[in-house]
Amino acid sequence: MVSPTAARRRPGRVARLRGIIFRSDGASAVGSGFIRPFETLDRRLAKADRPAPSNYPALAMHAGLHVVMEDGREMVAEQTVRTLRDNFSDGLYWTSIADFRERDRGGWDVTVPATAFRGIDEAAVARAVERLNEIKGRAYMGEDCTAFIERVFERRLFADSPLLAKFGRSVRIGDPALPLLRPDVSFDKRTADLVRSDVASQLPDALADPESPNIRVWGRVLAVVLAVSLAAGGVTLRVRHRRRSTIARLPLVAALAGALASR
Repeated sequence: MVSPTAARRRPGRVARLRGIIFRSDGASAVGSGFIRPFETLDRRLAKADRPAPSNYPALAMHAGLHVVMEDGREMVAEQTVRTLRDNFSDGLYWTSIADFRERDRGGWDVTVPATAFRGIDEAAVARAVERLNEIKGRAYMGEDCTAFIERVFERRLFADSPLLAKFGRSVRIGDPALPLLRPDVSFDKRTADLVRSDVASQLPDALADPESPNIRVWGRVLAVVLAVSLAAGGVTLRVRHRRRSTIARLPLVAALAGALASR
């Protein structure tokens, strides 16, 4: 969830991009129950898994752009979900770095310089800052956190689906735990452990277009549509047949829809 103080409109001009900030929410039920299991599977299929450092066991489950505004404030531009409107209209928020870090909840966050990613140099960073000063938000159902970052840079910064790659298909999945770091990247030990840079730097280049559909996002869309359809069907059965058991299942269906639609 995004901070209640986060702004929808850009709070001034962006002066500098500090990098891509990764976050792992230590208290997220959605993260532990839905996001991280998929991430772990992705990494194993990509042969990029290894035992986690004992101090930082959880994979990143969210990412944004860590920026400095002209007045010196540090903010995070992030595509996320807080309300129903975010899912279907505009999920872009501008969050203070302090509020962003409050959402770690026993987890962690770390900022990685954009130039640590493949194909990103200082000129690309300067162009990204220009885009951030003009960019408009998109619906979360069409653009998740990693897709927003890739739209700002106009190139792929996270790996394709390792599963579909085995079948010769290049498809985006938007996994924050699969960043495409440079092979020669060097970090301090904490940063290297958090982003697993030793294996992230060896991931194969992404081939799918930056504007191509994200199958995990569309999977959430279909899950919500299915849940709503089941709920509507349950109400119809209740009206027609007075079956209380169907009504009892509706909160569970709604909760599943909400979980699948969130990050």
